[in-house]
Amino acid sequence: MSDRIRALLASVELFGEMHEDELDDLTALAQVKKLAKDTTIFHAGDPADAVFVVASGRVKVVITSSDGKEFILTVLGAGQVFGEMALLESAPRSASVVTLSAVEVLVINRADFQRLLDSNPRISLRLMAILSRRLRRANAKMESLAYMDVAGRLARYLLDLARDHGQRLGNGWVVVRRPTHSDIAHSIGTSRETVSRLINEFEEGFGLVNKGKFTYIRENLLE
Repeated sequence: MSDRIRALLASVELFGEMHEDELDDLTALAQVKKLAKDTTIFHAGDPADAVFVVASGRVKVVITSSDGKEFILTVLGAGQVFGEMALLESAPRSASVVTLSAVEVLVINRADFQRLLDSNPRISLRLMAILSRRLRRANAKMESLAYMDVAGRLARYLLDLARDHGQRLGNGWVVVRRPTHSDIAHSIGTSRETVSRLINEFEEGFGLVNKGKFTYIRENLLE
């Protein structure tokens, strides 16, 4: 198990340039946690006591409006980190994280993570780069909600999903596991019925193919 954890941590952008002994130390700190689908890992407002790495499965990062509506900020998969921002500023969690499938996560507690940052400035620099990209992605999402019509928002969502989580098949197609239409609707600010209708229209007009829980997108659309 420790070899698998070490290999996963080595593949994570945040820890990818650590020395061998540093990676060994980090592996010893990581705790493995298995969670069922639809489990809330933490709620917005909870104290920030750990940082998480997705080992397998997918999670969604969500906020809830005052009237109870859920908005999905992003979906994260294997090798991606979450929960680190609140640790840096000693603030409560700014969003909730919920599992979209059965999930395995690595958990590094706050004190250990902060010691890691103190002893390895390169990780701090990479962390700032990751947070900067997430901020740009969030700004782009806000811009699309403000200026794009629903079809444009859905197209951007599907293309981003394929870029971030898709598997290139080598035959001109990329396949990606598709969230539920309700989750997509919560991500782009529309209804489930509208998402279903537009996905059917995209299938007819752009060559997008849906098979079960998977969507196939032509690779040239991602360029």
